[in-house]
Amino acid sequence: MSFFKLNSVSKIYQQQWVVKEVSFTLSEGEIFGLLGESGSGKSTLLRIAAGLLDPDAGDVWLQGQKLRLASDQLIPGHPDIKIVHQDYNLSAPLTVRENINYALRYYEKTYRDERVDELLQLCQLESVAEHPAKSLSGGEKQRTAIARALAEEAKVLLLDEPFAHLDLPNRRRLTETIRELAEQTGIACIFVTHDANDALSLSTRMGILQHGNLIQLGTPEIIYHSPADAYVAELTGEINLLGADFLKNDVHSRLPDGRIAVRPEKLTLSFSPTIYGVESVVKRVVFEGSHYKIYLQAGHQLLKVYHHEVVPLGKSVFVDFRTF
Repeated sequence: MSFFKLNSVSKIYQQQWVVKEVSFTLSEGEIFGLLGESGSGKSTLLRIAAGLLDPDAGDVWLQGQKLRLASDQLIPGHPDIKIVHQDYNLSAPLTVRENINYALRYYEKTYRDERVDELLQLCQLESVAEHPAKSLSGGEKQRTAIARALAEEAKVLLLDEPFAHLDLPNRRRLTETIRELAEQTGIACIFVTHDANDALSLSTRMGILQHGNLIQLGTPEIIYHSPADAYVAELTGEINLLGADFLKNDVHSRLPDGRIAVRPEKLTLSFSPTIYGVESVVKRVVFEGSHYKIYLQAGHQLLKVYHHEVVPLGKSVFVDFRTF
């Protein structure tokens, strides 16, 4: 039995599919990333999963129990499913501790104090516990909102674009916080994002949403290395989309349209001819920290290759297409 499940969920607005027959399951402690462009239906799907919006078809299940529709409840939602919105919904004048404490206001004080201290530690907020929410950084606000959502020991945590307003250091801190929460509490987590790096680095499994359709589902490794089509290939990272007849020796898998998709890191630069080498000319060089991205012209095909050192513009090189 799956822990949390969306079963053929669909939603229509103004006679158009916003979400169409989406199904996936989560286990305890699993982190599921839902990747898609703006308007792909991510936030709508998250609100349905949270019990805040009725699907037009399909249903949501938690621990073998079908959840009631939002329209059938006086207060929509489910006590074991918590959602953190992009705007955090914190009370600006209240401190971090007071914001978390408010979610536990109906509980006995001793338990409330112990639970708040536990959440402050779990979400790495001890150093700012007495700071007002209005003075927090974006990452601190996001972690405070998560701590407040977890106050009543939720079983499922839903995050709407959790990294959208964060700089790189705060993105890294939040990533580690979510990982630790899943590992330590067993909570199942779904987060939606338009950033492939966030989805690939944090997800246990992930799904690709396009125009409301879940077009690929799998581990980050499978989706990155074996994309279902050109859209998934381009959405999840740098890619070389090669014409069907570009390679004489077809050593890479083909997409449904016949083209060959090759990640830049799968290619090797050589300064002398090789068995699988394609002669090319260096057109542009971009430094990206851990490597240089080299743009090459090979006949009518523009290629991108990662290389450990700079290569002069205009130099003739050979791109090796062997897989290792």
